Amino acid sequence: MDPALPGSALVPPRPRCPPQVPLLLLLAVPPPGGCCSFDFNPVSSTFSTHVDALIPNLILDYPVAMPSNLATDSRCSDLWGLHFGAAALARLVGVAGGALAPQLQAIAAHIAFVAECHIHDPQGCIRLETVNVSQLLGALVQHLGGLQGRPPHFPGCARLRCRPAPPLTTPAVQHERTEGFKPGPPAPPIHGLVLLGGLGGALGLAAVAWVLWRRPCAQPLQGIPASEQDGT
Repeated sequence: MDPALPGSALVPPRPRCPPQVPLLLLLAVPPPGGCCSFDFNPVSSTFSTHVDALIPNLILDYPVAMPSNLATDSRCSDLWGLHFGAAALARLVGVAGGALAPQLQAIAAHIAFVAECHIHDPQGCIRLETVNVSQLLGALVQHLGGLQGRPPHFPGCARLRCRPAPPLTTPAVQHERTEGFKPGPPAPPIHGLVLLGGLGGALGLAAVAWVLWRRPCAQPLQGIPASEQDGT
């Protein structure tokens, strides 16, 4: 048997990153949202007129369901609000009488374009709360006003995003846990380098996903001609 090389027994094996770590990092990065684009601005200028005509015929404290934890996004928030508003109006049409249903349908037609965006909740994180129908109509007017004058392209808005949930423990409980926690011995420096390398890879993948999310849509969708909307 050949003798071992001098000092070879003192060299520790180099820690290797498990082969599944890059895959886990890739899965941790949220995929870019789908495109939502129109050839022209689909927002009608006569929407508020239909709302004003409807309000006298409504029970203004009638309850409707709207989301309570949508993330704030300067590009997507108004579009998301119209998406849930369209769903609420569809439920109202289903229970309205013969005189009220046509007025609700006229309002719903103004925001029907959001259906082309195929907005969905892949994480299932949206929570609904009960609001008055008067609040719903006011929010719809506000959201449509927010879309007026903006380019009709909404990349990354097909997937709904939620605000982070509040912590389940109070600060006092967290303080007690911190007092009872005893830190262990520091990890060897080489493990810190491995963790930094994994963090760098995750940040790189997140940067790629952000670029894809902000990229303009390649194929615009077809909307309702502007001439038909003005005559609605």
